Amino acid sequence: MTGEMNQQEVTGKNGETGTAPDFLFIDPLMLAYRLGQVRDEHKAAMIVAARIATDAISYMKALEYRGIGVRTKLHHFVGEVLAAPDFYRMEYPRILGLRREGEQAEPFLRSSLPLFLSEAVLTAAQRKVFYDAYWWFVHNHQPVFSDLKKGQCIGAWATDPKDNAAVIPRFENYMQRLAAHKTQRVRALFEGFPVDIVLAILRRAFL
Repeated sequence: MTGEMNQQEVTGKNGETGTAPDFLFIDPLMLAYRLGQVRDEHKAAMIVAARIATDAISYMKALEYRGIGVRTKLHHFVGEVLAAPDFYRMEYPRILGLRREGEQAEPFLRSSLPLFLSEAVLTAAQRKVFYDAYWWFVHNHQPVFSDLKKGQCIGAWATDPKDNAAVIPRFENYMQRLAAHKTQRVRALFEGFPVDIVLAILRRAFL
């Protein structure tokens, strides 16, 4: 899956172009977050670096260029993670709460993992935006759900297939439409939101 993702071109916030996130470069951010070593102001730099890096050296240089200097604990930690032996890096999915390759994925619509996994790459404000968007999506897959304004509602996708192979592409399309929404208020909520990174993590966890 990672090899397939690397062929997809993405564009960074400032117009930088590179390959879609290689999880070699996303895992350090997720690990650093779980260990309390990364703050919200670091996340944007690490995400942009992951988007444009072609190898570990270019990733480390991108971090330095974006303010995470070589003398910082975070830079040193990332270097250690990237330089770890292959047998150790194979354990990253288990450490991060992801499924290992070949393991059965749990159902996306009945899982708490989307919120748990995405928080590592989102700021506090972005987590609230994602939380609201995710639960709206889940509710619209239920046969009936309660809407405070409309009362009892039938889910928009209530009769659609619920398997991950059908749901994940639907969720990707939903998130991308929100990020490019015609309403300025909605677009503003998703300004700087790393939709591509979140979706890549969810594909890894559920497909």
